[in-house]
Amino acid sequence: MIKLSFFNLFRRKTRTFLSILGIAVGVAAIIVLVSLVDGFSQDFNDIIGGFKAISIMEKDSLDQTLSTLDSSWVGKIESTQGVRAAVPEIWVLPEKIDGKPIELSLSSAVSLYGLDLDSFYAAGGSGGIGEIEKGARLRNSDRGEVMIGKGVEDNFDKFVGSTIKINDKKFRVKGIFKTESDLVSSIIVLTLDDAHELSNLDAGKISSLTVILNDPTNDKRVGDILKLKYGDGLDVFTQADLSSEISGITDNLRLLAIAVALISALVAGIGIANTILMSVLERFKEIGALKAVGWTRQNIIRMILYESLFLGVIGGIMGIILGFSVDYTLSLFLGVKYFISPALMIESFSFALFLGLIAGLYPAYHASKLDPVEALRG
Repeated sequence: MIKLSFFNLFRRKTRTFLSILGIAVGVAAIIVLVSLVDGFSQDFNDIIGGFKAISIMEKDSLDQTLSTLDSSWVGKIESTQGVRAAVPEIWVLPEKIDGKPIELSLSSAVSLYGLDLDSFYAAGGSGGIGEIEKGARLRNSDRGEVMIGKGVEDNFDKFVGSTIKINDKKFRVKGIFKTESDLVSSIIVLTLDDAHELSNLDAGKISSLTVILNDPTNDKRVGDILKLKYGDGLDVFTQADLSSEISGITDNLRLLAIAVALISALVAGIGIANTILMSVLERFKEIGALKAVGWTRQNIIRMILYESLFLGVIGGIMGIILGFSVDYTLSLFLGVKYFISPALMIESFSFALFLGLIAGLYPAYHASKLDPVEALRG
């Protein structure tokens, strides 16, 4: 019966191929969308894992580039027990790099990051700025110079000693640093004074603070103290807060990706049902003959369900291969990071089997109800 069901699929090769392609596209859509979200999530976790400090912004700001704080907060935060240093920062989104407008996209976004470098290094700061790979560290006295991440080096063909024009001001590249994640590889680090000139901030204003602790394991306790004392005017984010916030965002994105992919899969399911039903209608006499020689309703149902299940198996395998191929191509040409877990592959393949099985139920039931005499006469 299994062999018969398998070869039945190839009586109408084009129709069968289109049904399999529909399943493959649905499965590939699930794999690609979810794996890209998981890749971003993994990148964010890498960033947060290397963040051994507390981040402070203006209350209810969406991010640092939209936050404005008075520099007097530095002294107030540093007076808190357990705080080693409160490093002032200025974040700016540049308009142009080397005369080319900068698009606000994940693949090409560039951020300017100005900070009190001497204070940052003296306090043992770590996080977005990794170890120097080429050149030397930037210091507060290095006006007109910058450090760049690997993404800026690659995207703009820069090297140590080269010139980079930010908006209308030229800077010299002093160093190129490693990063914890590709998401922060397109950062340009400047002195606080240079960043202030490129920003729209008034004198004495900064974007945010990175709070470096005497003991990084006490970040929750110190964070709670800061929230209690200054929570009305500041947003205080510990490593746990950032991790929770990012997890919530990526979980919602994952659900959205699955929902979009399921629409494609639903169309594939309709295609399978149509293929199997047309196959049943074309085989009235054959099914009638099988029932006439002793096949039961259960035998007919099993044969049709095997056919739809085979469609699901073949489509699922093709979908996994197609999903891998699309992810690899995006990674190769756009530098997009993805993560395909074994669980995602199993879930996607299981979904293809389930889709095939469900789509075959009505055609199988319809075939089993055929009267053998009427079928043979027809």
